[in-house]
Amino acid sequence: MKVERHAILTCSACGVEGQHELLYLSKHLSASRCANCGETQIYSGDIYAEYARDLAERTGRLPVRFFGEALHHPVGLASWPFKALRKPYGLLREIVQVSDFEHSRRRRTPARRD
Repeated sequence: MKVERHAILTCSACGVEGQHELLYLSKHLSASRCANCGETQIYSGDIYAEYARDLAERTGRLPVRFFGEALHHPVGLASWPFKALRKPYGLLREIVQVSDFEHSRRRRTPARRD
């Protein structure tokens, strides 16, 4: 999961070229939010399901990554307990970011066109 905060795009809602936050899950753009008007676009059906898939993919790669790290940097093994202790906080931060995109999309009410 990655959040890019300084992308310059033209908003389809307000028409202003400015900063957007981009949410990438599984190396794919999943959502964007305009810093000017707050308009949030979700590019997948269910952002929570996509986050769960992204998390499962990353978790599945952990054993290979840890084994490779142990082979190439055995001294790094000493830091694993600290990484394990910090991981729940990192996951909580990710969940908050994904939820923030979803909630900002739901807060925005569609503009009425008369």
